[in-house]
Amino acid sequence: MREKWDLSRISCLIADDNPHMRTILRSVLTGFGIRAIFEASDGAEALELVVDRKPDVVLLDWVMNPFGGSEFLRILRGDRDPVISTIPVLVISAHANRATIMEAISIGVHGFVAKPIAPAILYRHIGEILERQELSGRSKGIMGLGSQKPTRKLNIADVQQPPEQAIAEPDPAAEDDTGLALL
Repeated sequence: MREKWDLSRISCLIADDNPHMRTILRSVLTGFGIRAIFEASDGAEALELVVDRKPDVVLLDWVMNPFGGSEFLRILRGDRDPVISTIPVLVISAHANRATIMEAISIGVHGFVAKPIAPAILYRHIGEILERQELSGRSKGIMGLGSQKPTRKLNIADVQQPPEQAIAEPDPAAEDDTGLALL
């Protein structure tokens, strides 16, 4: 993995109800140089930590009990504090079906990675999310404030690109929904 981004000064919140997954993610993030890592076992605990610690990025499991990723994200995006409501959220979930991905995008995620994760993929997503935020300003997700609605269906290439590239002219060959699984 080529080191492109210095992540040593960012803080990260891991919100996952599986303690083993939190341990794995903590280990991977530490390997990236991230030192400020917070952990939550559900969405409610994650919200408390977001308000208290204001992390630079949240890694969010979508399915947690009793308070899941969907509920967490809706409350986060609705917060009145512009810093809290625009914290980047990267969903990391085994539930990487089209409906879940589209729901997450509509609520306001900055990216979606399917479990099991590869450290290089996670590093790239975190770096690109923070880079997009630095270049384009804070937003409430891929389709959040500061970006335009797409003029066509989202494909995997759309989420990988900055918002201004995601609304390119329709590509008939790219209308296939199978690319969402790799988001």
